[in-house]
Amino acid sequence: MLGKAFISKSMIDHASSPEIGSSEVSSPELEQLLFRLGRALRKITYPHCSKEASSIDGAGYWQLAILHEHGPLRPSDLANILSLDISTVSRQLKQLEANGLVTRKVHEQDARAYLIIITQTGERVLDEIIRLRQQTIDGVVEQWPKGEVQMLLKLVEKLTFGIEKQAVPRAKANPN
Repeated sequence: MLGKAFISKSMIDHASSPEIGSSEVSSPELEQLLFRLGRALRKITYPHCSKEASSIDGAGYWQLAILHEHGPLRPSDLANILSLDISTVSRQLKQLEANGLVTRKVHEQDARAYLIIITQTGERVLDEIIRLRQQTIDGVVEQWPKGEVQMLLKLVEKLTFGIEKQAVPRAKANPN
């Protein structure tokens, strides 16, 4: 559990006025800022969204996004992509299914298994949430100089690529 003691004065100073290209930012500081960014993204609310979109939590958003990107998946494959336990994913899928955002069908090659498919309603809700998230982010960066926005895009892409390259899939990292 991260407490306030984890956030140092140095981290706060860097967070309020970071210098792009500065070598002063250490890995713990960057990790803490990324943690805060993730938490801030989860706090975004959409008071004027549809009933279906308001029923989606962060986990549901990620499941819909992965199903949209990859197409129909077995629950176990979805769990591996999200690096979550199958029991966690199954519980979240039940809620998405109850809200009509996903459906399941028997796997054509294996009648014992089933695939999760995003529904048209799920696609519409995902589009709505993405649009609302983009509006929030656009509202934050709209006053930034264009060069800073472009630099942010390049650096986030570079960081993401590096992490993806080093990341070990959950199934391989934990063989039990």
